[in-house]
Amino acid sequence: MNARRTVIVAGVGVSFVTASLLLTACASDEKNADIEPDDTEIVLPTADAAASDVVDGGGSCTTADCEFFPDTCGPDVLCLSGLFDPVDPTVGPDWRTRITSIRGRSATDAWLVGTVGMGAHFDGTSWTTFDLGTIESQRFFWLADAGEVSFGTLDRIYSRGLGSGDAGVSPPGWAQRRSISPPAGYSSIVTAAWAMPGANVLWLATDADLWRLESDGSTFTSRPGIPASVCRSAPCKWLRSLHGTSAGTIWAVGDNGAAVRITGADGAAPELHVTNPLTWKRLSGVWAVSDTEAWAVGAAGTITHNTGARFSWEAVSNVPTDEHLNAVTGTSSSDIWVVGNAGVVLHYDGTAWSRVKIAGLGSRRPDLYTVWSPGPGRVWIGGQGVLLALGDER
Repeated sequence: MNARRTVIVAGVGVSFVTASLLLTACASDEKNADIEPDDTEIVLPTADAAASDVVDGGGSCTTADCEFFPDTCGPDVLCLSGLFDPVDPTVGPDWRTRITSIRGRSATDAWLVGTVGMGAHFDGTSWTTFDLGTIESQRFFWLADAGEVSFGTLDRIYSRGLGSGDAGVSPPGWAQRRSISPPAGYSSIVTAAWAMPGANVLWLATDADLWRLESDGSTFTSRPGIPASVCRSAPCKWLRSLHGTSAGTIWAVGDNGAAVRITGADGAAPELHVTNPLTWKRLSGVWAVSDTEAWAVGAAGTITHNTGARFSWEAVSNVPTDEHLNAVTGTSSSDIWVVGNAGVVLHYDGTAWSRVKIAGLGSRRPDLYTVWSPGPGRVWIGGQGVLLALGDER
């Protein structure tokens, strides 16, 4: 059965692309058309509530997928990269803790955050945890010019190096800031966030619209973006991932096969361009190769590719998994990494997609949520109770 959707993009208050677009996508035989919506905040359950999550680590693989989970690390095998003890879940961070975001400026300056206030920094030698001064789950991390910003919701923002903040300075210098209010008429329920490393403007996607948060090095200012009046007819609410290679162009994907491109993102009048990813499944991750090329991933092993900023994407066939895919990153069109549920990691070498092996997990198959690569041959991956690195880059 063919499903149709008609989208009209209209500008209100700023100049947007105005068009009536007819999108046709095949909706038949699509497995698991959506993933459960993300919780606003994820907290660590009590030990009794999730005891089964922490008793099956370590030891040799005994399941049907053992070929992808060897015991021994190697040059082409992802290895455990510290933070979590590989055998005992009570040593270091609990295995139920989720790493939700990894971001970096370089191979010697990378950061991660997660649930229950998890935070760590990589200095080129090892990962070291730091105290954010909270046990609140963190979902978004911003590498601003003068420092770093972390938050789970806009009710409480934590910053380092951006002025003294308001209260709750932690030993490493993190401070709790006042809550952030969106521009008038915009939503405060954040579903995705993105900024160029070192940029002083963060784009926020919400359940209803998109807007910008600016920093002058000490204070934050909310700026309009794409208003709810546009997103009521165009697919730009409940977006799950944003990415770009320049400040002026942003790719975004989300629920029900939403896929849009924003141009003029660094100006006063950003324009929204609707594209058709040829699926109604949730798209959870997007990575831009350039202003005119992007890859997106999502539910049930979905991978789709856009070249030339075209209206229609190209669906990838023969993806070697049907697990939900949560994030994508890369360094070029021939070096792309994708992570998903049940310990699935995929790599694209410019010709084909292949499954990547992970060493040292025993019978654990953790969901993986975030991936970042500082350059070819190096990658970090975070998930539930696990931090992975490629080869000996630990």
